Amino acid sequence: MAEVRTEKHLVNKRDSEMNISTLHAKIERLEQELQETRVLLARETHDAETITRELVQTRAYAFSAKTLPIDEVVEGCADSLSRYGFCVIDNVIPDSEVAVIRAEVKAAQSTIARNKQALRKLLDEEGLNPHELLENPTVTDKVELRPVRRAGHPPKPPNDIVWMPQYGKHLANPFVTAVARRALDDHLRIAQLHLRIIETSRTDGTPGGFGSVKYRGRPDSREWHTDWPHDLSAYGRDDPGRNVGCVRQPFPDVTMCLVMIWYLTDVDENSGGTWVVPGSHKDKRNPRGPSDGITVTAPIPGDMQITAPAGSVYIQDSRSWHASAMHNPSGRERIAVVNRWCPWWLSVDDYAPDGIDNMVCQPLDHAEYLALPAELQPLMRHLCPGERDTLQQPVLDRAKAASLRARWGFQQLEENPDGLSDANAHIRVPIGPSN
Repeated sequence: MAEVRTEKHLVNKRDSEMNISTLHAKIERLEQELQETRVLLARETHDAETITRELVQTRAYAFSAKTLPIDEVVEGCADSLSRYGFCVIDNVIPDSEVAVIRAEVKAAQSTIARNKQALRKLLDEEGLNPHELLENPTVTDKVELRPVRRAGHPPKPPNDIVWMPQYGKHLANPFVTAVARRALDDHLRIAQLHLRIIETSRTDGTPGGFGSVKYRGRPDSREWHTDWPHDLSAYGRDDPGRNVGCVRQPFPDVTMCLVMIWYLTDVDENSGGTWVVPGSHKDKRNPRGPSDGITVTAPIPGDMQITAPAGSVYIQDSRSWHASAMHNPSGRERIAVVNRWCPWWLSVDDYAPDGIDNMVCQPLDHAEYLALPAELQPLMRHLCPGERDTLQQPVLDRAKAASLRARWGFQQLEENPDGLSDANAHIRVPIGPSN
């Protein structure tokens, strides 16, 4: 009887292995057919340029905080982020407040520029050691600096938010935070915040647009890139003192950062709308990829410019290929505030030990932190060295639920050990083909 059972076991094992092998072969065949079908569908119906034309016409990527309930906005934005790599929430800042905040941002631009000039004078002309600036009693009268959390790194100018309290009241808008939590995680951190103002063409013939004047003015010029932590140049290139780090290519299919651009002027194709390539967040190539054959200054088939009314927020996956407009003949500046939102598990430490002037994690002192709106404080707590940056409550709630589930399993082991042999019989873990 033992021999019969052994033979039967071997037959069952062989049949099982054949069945698994057949299933793997079927998966590979179906995946190949699916890919071929997608290619055919793209050729016959909706190629990239056709999809882009429809997006431009319909603004299917945009959802209004003024007219839609928050659940619909979150669902729509989540689908658009997954499908295209970006979305827009219209009317986040009420129309009645846009002009006041726009003026505040313009004033902040002047303050920030003066502070940067003073800092550069201290470093370049007076030759002061950046790591010793806060120890010099004459420095605090000349420039605004704050200590950073990371030990051994120099101080930095304060976070731009300190110059924009009216804007700060809207930064933790519930529509925005709900979309960010859906895409990233329950514990959010704002790792970077800065102004992005695109000049308009001047009467003396100086072309409008972003970047160096000599490259501006052409509507067919670009400067394609992806954003931190997917910025391959990592700000500092090969300088270890200034490189802040980046994710290695090919990027994993995980949303690690959301870049938000808060438009304070209307934007369209001729007034500084952000360029983007729909779907590029899923592409394994990168505009700056050394081996990817992409020219960063040239148009890409299917690219488009975002349109949005003032007070709206453009949100993109940091992997999306995008560019600031290098032309702006509208007769007015494009005024915006940019921030990068990250989940708690992504390191937002500034790895550039000489990066006194980069925008990563610009700090707050304790009084500035406490002056933030209560709902904004958890998102910027990591920027204040005087605050303990503990995990936010939703993450702790998840951990508690997981702990209770594990404890329940051990209770079953104590109460019914003989009944556990088939308790997980319904669980099947698929094993995909190797790459």
